[in-house]
Amino acid sequence: MPASLWAAGISYSVDFEGVDDPKTLKALRSASQLVALRKKYPSSINALRFRAESDVPDLVRILRAHGYLEAEVEMHLMEEGREFKVIVSIRPGPLYRIEQFKIICKNAQSKACPQLKPEEIGITIGDPADTKKILDSELCALHLLSERGYPLAVIENREIIADGKTNRVKVLITIDTGPFAYFGPTTIEGNTSVQSYLIEQQIQWCESDWYNSCLVEGTQKSLIDTGLFSSVYITHSKTLDESNLLPMKIEVCETKHKSVSLGASFQTTFGPGATFGWENRNVGGLGRKLLLQADIAQRSHSGIASYLIPNFHRMGQNYIIQAQAWHESIKPYRMQSYNFLNRFDRQVNPNFFFSIGAKVEYMIVSNSVDNGNFLLVEAPLFLRWTNVKDFLNPTSGIRLEYKGTPAVNIKDVSDFYYSQVLTLSSYIPFWRNEFLILAQKLTIGTIFSNGIGAIPVPKRFFGGSEDNLRGYKYFTVSPLDEDDKPIGGRSAIYYSLEPRFRIWKSFGIVPFFDMGNVYLDQLPTFKGKWRKSVGIGVRYYSFFGPLRLDVAFPLNRREGIDPHWWIFVSLGQTF
Repeated sequence: MPASLWAAGISYSVDFEGVDDPKTLKALRSASQLVALRKKYPSSINALRFRAESDVPDLVRILRAHGYLEAEVEMHLMEEGREFKVIVSIRPGPLYRIEQFKIICKNAQSKACPQLKPEEIGITIGDPADTKKILDSELCALHLLSERGYPLAVIENREIIADGKTNRVKVLITIDTGPFAYFGPTTIEGNTSVQSYLIEQQIQWCESDWYNSCLVEGTQKSLIDTGLFSSVYITHSKTLDESNLLPMKIEVCETKHKSVSLGASFQTTFGPGATFGWENRNVGGLGRKLLLQADIAQRSHSGIASYLIPNFHRMGQNYIIQAQAWHESIKPYRMQSYNFLNRFDRQVNPNFFFSIGAKVEYMIVSNSVDNGNFLLVEAPLFLRWTNVKDFLNPTSGIRLEYKGTPAVNIKDVSDFYYSQVLTLSSYIPFWRNEFLILAQKLTIGTIFSNGIGAIPVPKRFFGGSEDNLRGYKYFTVSPLDEDDKPIGGRSAIYYSLEPRFRIWKSFGIVPFFDMGNVYLDQLPTFKGKWRKSVGIGVRYYSFFGPLRLDVAFPLNRREGIDPHWWIFVSLGQTF
């Protein structure tokens, strides 16, 4: 051997032979010290040989854990110039499969007999005898038992019998379920400024109910979602008390409840801007939220104050009081608005949400096709049904939303109108690992009124924004007057299509197509040229959601109105 190899250490490569299963091969490489320490060169050939031989027991253990119970591993060293190659030669032998999987529950009471079937805990007869899968099935069995009143269940015995003639495995799991348990008294610890009453409100079980771990997990999530706690830890006693109840304990660690936020932005339409906010999330120690926020930009600025009372008279129902002053100056109009809103929000179930309220708004409109002062009384209604889990990056499911707003102008009660918008979004995954998500959105809007003059210009429909008809000048897709001033419409229809390709773990490409139009009639007539736009976007999938950059091009560009292209940057997918 050259002396230089002794001085600098021995460089080597590692090849695995004899295993084709990618999952098993990945596990072998992860467990191999040869692979993990490859950049730390051994000082001699004997040190390399020792490192290789030390790997054998762990590799055999990994192979047996994946169902290769007769596996054998040998190491071979080959010299290739100035480097050595370590060949890990594997004779896996036959793959053993599960023939029988049986669970025996001792001490289970008949009124809640937890007969567990293999498929309930992730086991399929005929699957490879994967040790990790068997251990995971045990944890799943204990979890199912905890949902059925047996939180004190423990694994008593595990028996695995392998038949070398048939290459089949029989698994027998014995579980001591312990006594059937009922929720007992609950103690609360760790809260300092949050009142215990608020925590008690979130508890989803009642004392003396059958124990169900789903209620415990739901309570923990509900408390975390308040934003008042950095951690919530719910435990139970290891034995029943003298009343045969299971005492519960909730330990919380509070976060800071007051925060200040600062931000800066730039939008092509509104110019540079800044945001300032202050929030107290625990007014009165009851989780009530007071928010003060100011948004200032070149063409738009607003100030808002809101007060939220959570769980108003019932769980999942919030009451919001809000006051806002708003100024906006864009091509269709210049507007000053002062409004006061109070509304109820309610999450009926995980899929259905609704909001209803009353709003009074004083609006001054100028530099538009229909100027004037308006005193509006509105009753906004919002309904949403969805089975989408991630709103920032939806990958499957549908979302159906309806917004309806009856309104009347107090200065002229004949100016009554009813505005409504229906939006349907769908997300269809293709292939594995969410490589392609086909996202579509259809929006239909109508305003019923006794003429378009009854509707203040800012309340009419305009196309062209980051949500629809991207690429056209902001809020200019509508009927125009003789001076190319947007009039706004009483009906609109928009459609967007986005094939979302996730090329790598952190990056994606999104081509998109938008089409639609705005009409003076109360219902879309589908007459005239539809506006269309195309574009391409990139996504960076960060830990808090995808960062979006889109470049859009109008296909029906209007000379002197629309740009040649438009850029949008934001957090989250377009819809």
